[in-house]
Amino acid sequence: MKKGLSVFCLVLFLCSCNSAVKEKGKADEAPKVETYAEALTIVANITVHAEFEAEILAAIESVVAGTRKEEGNISYDVFKDVTNPLRYTFIEHWKSQEAIASHNASAHFIEFVQAISNKADIEAFTMKKKY
Repeated sequence: MKKGLSVFCLVLFLCSCNSAVKEKGKADEAPKVETYAEALTIVANITVHAEFEAEILAAIESVVAGTRKEEGNISYDVFKDVTNPLRYTFIEHWKSQEAIASHNASAHFIEFVQAISNKADIEAFTMKKKY
């Protein structure tokens, strides 16, 4: 799926986060996590057109800062591909579809979408957490 900015917003698999606390004298246990029944994940790859790299990096920095402050956001991380320096992967964890809708309507996200329009190729995957 490589077309349109709406592809960027596809929902992927369930997730949760939080750290486990080890008790003295006990072996490592599986982490205890706070779960959200409606939690969703979005994974999107953006390959920047080289001539727009500086502009898009500024837009990425701005959208990350704004998004991490959103109530419905669990985590929002961007990774740079080590073999293709123009490719970035966004991994976004959300509490619900409503949280994603709110994010998509936010000023910082709308500005980001406008900033990358026709300046990057977008690829997204939709998955649901199985285990």
